[in-house]
Amino acid sequence: MRHNRAAERRPNRRRGSPRALLWTAIALVGMLFAVTYDLISQPASLTEGNTLSMTTTARSNARTVRVGLLEDYEKLTFQLHGKYCVEKMNGELVREVGPSAVKWRARVEEAAQARFLFSVLVGAFKSNDEAMKLAESFESRNLPAAVRQVGGPIEVDNRIVGDNTLYRVQVGNFKDEASAQPLIDSLEEDFAPRIVREVLKDTRGTVELFDADLVETFTLRDGFRLVPVTPEAYLTIYGIRTGSGFKYEKTENREYAGTLEVYLDHHGRLAAINEITIDTYLRGVVPSEMPAGFPAEALKAQAILARSVVLAEKSTKHLNDPFELCAHVHCQVYSGVTQEDARTSAAVEATRGMVLVNDDVLVEPHYSAVCGGHTEDASATWMMPTGHPEHGRPCSCSPNPDMPDLTTEAGVRKWILSSPDVCCNLSGLNLPISIDYSRKHFRWEVAVSRQDLEKIIREKTGTDVGTLYDILPIKRGRSGRLMEVEILGSRRNLRIQRELRIRRALSHSALESSCFIVDVVNDEEGMPKEFVFSGAGWGHGVGLCQCGAARQAAEGKTAEEILQFYFPGTSVEKIY
Repeated sequence: MRHNRAAERRPNRRRGSPRALLWTAIALVGMLFAVTYDLISQPASLTEGNTLSMTTTARSNARTVRVGLLEDYEKLTFQLHGKYCVEKMNGELVREVGPSAVKWRARVEEAAQARFLFSVLVGAFKSNDEAMKLAESFESRNLPAAVRQVGGPIEVDNRIVGDNTLYRVQVGNFKDEASAQPLIDSLEEDFAPRIVREVLKDTRGTVELFDADLVETFTLRDGFRLVPVTPEAYLTIYGIRTGSGFKYEKTENREYAGTLEVYLDHHGRLAAINEITIDTYLRGVVPSEMPAGFPAEALKAQAILARSVVLAEKSTKHLNDPFELCAHVHCQVYSGVTQEDARTSAAVEATRGMVLVNDDVLVEPHYSAVCGGHTEDASATWMMPTGHPEHGRPCSCSPNPDMPDLTTEAGVRKWILSSPDVCCNLSGLNLPISIDYSRKHFRWEVAVSRQDLEKIIREKTGTDVGTLYDILPIKRGRSGRLMEVEILGSRRNLRIQRELRIRRALSHSALESSCFIVDVVNDEEGMPKEFVFSGAGWGHGVGLCQCGAARQAAEGKTAEEILQFYFPGTSVEKIY
């Protein structure tokens, strides 16, 4: 496991002037966790102001990436297609194995789980001064706060192409997640707080590796690595869980090139990492994130964005994991060799080394499937800084589109119930069948009974609101996406903030977007019996609209023109 200690700065205790009510609540929370936090359990280095277990900086291994494929598995079954070296975690050779119809299996023999220290992340800034100012305001209320530096200069082939340094403000020290929850609750209105963990002690244990015929069995400390002997070798992992938490959740078999590392995760269960070159990674990402049948220039635009994402994010996420990016929507969906397609692979090759830059600095871009006609501000969606400010704009091919004010209820209702002529509205257009799927996501409708919705809200939020009366919009972003709602119930009301949390709280999986209106259908006695959600778009709506890009490409726009439309002021640069 490769780690690098990131810098931590503790602010001077100086009194700030945030709102009195908020800080009164926070002060009470501070008294609570002062009791629950066990200082004795900390190592001396933590109390002296040293951050634990941060990952490598952006300078290292810039042309390769370690992708977390899976975790929390009791056992793994896989098959080798080609020659591999089985290695211990320290690189020592165990033996060479060849291709075979026989499957291999791995299981945990014994494991001692990792130990953590938890804190609450309240913000991340490009400026250390801004981060210190916020941390000082917490320290002045007797809440321990630290500014922790992550990321760093991004170097490719001895050239600095960007800098993704962020200064994260983390508050409190907790022995478990439950102890941190009161602080989270008190900060919801003004921040986008989330619990983060730092490893105090790594998982240790042994993994048993054996073939299905039990001819060969190995017991290996902490895990093992499968390193291909020839470049054409690949392996199949059976029964991988994909799409967790979304309506497309399923289990499937997937094939991967490159090195596979099987190890014990933080909970003492099996996890796997795929170590590959960036362009091999992109050949598995682009067809997983955009249909391979989209026009070639749209695929090229997607490849450029995906390459920019991996370079910009690989040292700022998963800071306590032995991988740099995960294979899921949290980072980018990566399906390995399984999803590779000649058309998307051609787009990756045609754009080899190309990234999106702003004033010669690498941009950290975003994209979603269907914006619904208007993209959203990154700052409103995540309340976190991005390398390039992504502001919502009409997804319109017209230079002067007639747009209603989507931050108002009247404007957004008119918008959702209409069919505006925007790039991602493909209705009635003679476009390739591969883009046809977007029609059902441009405008959508879901009806849920009151009883079912009450159960969903209770299961997703942990709050029983009683009889559900209504769902009120409180705040919308410039695309019409809801950033805050209030749920009215007979027992209590509940406010939910952030677009993805809203989407998940009101659906068994997740609503397609948070750009929606709610109509209540009452029974004969005037009680709600059904809630009808009418919405626009699929995804968060920030950055590039994939279906809008497909239409622009079909109408003759180049990849560079498409990217300049969604990211004004940027350009494409070849860095390797």
